[in-house]
Amino acid sequence: MQYLTIASAILSSALLVSAAPTPSDSNLNARACSVAYPESIGFPINYSISQDAGAANKRDDAITFNNVPAGSYGCQLEVNFPAGYPITSSGNSQVYLWSGTGASKQQVGTINFLSSPVAATKFVVNSFTCASTMSYTMSIGSETDAGSVAFADTKDAGLTMTYNC
Repeated sequence: MQYLTIASAILSSALLVSAAPTPSDSNLNARACSVAYPESIGFPINYSISQDAGAANKRDDAITFNNVPAGSYGCQLEVNFPAGYPITSSGNSQVYLWSGTGASKQQVGTINFLSSPVAATKFVVNSFTCASTMSYTMSIGSETDAGSVAFADTKDAGLTMTYNC
C-alpha cells in the first residue's frame, strides 16, 4: 500500500509538470495596449465645460483622436487621474459624452471627472469601433441645472484612447 501511495504521488507530479505552460507557448505572449492622446497643439489641453441654469450660456468642449492607426481594434475611451489631481467643479458637474452632430448625435457615455486624494482614478467611459478620426463632444449632463467642470489634460492625466489590447 505504501508503494502505491508513493507511485501515485510521482505520477501526479509528472502530470502537473507536463501540463505546465512553457515560455514558447503562443498563448502567453504579453500584450500591451497602445495609447492615443487627444489632438492638440500642445499639452496641456485645458477643458472647461459649463452652463448656467436652464442650459443658458452653454460651453461644450470637443475631444478628437486623429492618431489611431488603420487596422486597430478594441478602442476604449478612458479617464485617468493621479491621486490628488486638480479638477475644478461646481453645481451639476456630470458630463455627457456625445458622438456625431445634429440629428445624428448620440449620447455614448456619462463622466464624473473626479480625482481621489489618496489613489489614482482610472475608468473606461465606453468602447468603440476604432476609426482614423474619433471625435466627441462633452457637455454638462442636465437641461436645467447650472454646472461646470474644468481640468488640464496632459500625457499623465485626463482622457486617452487605448487600442489593440
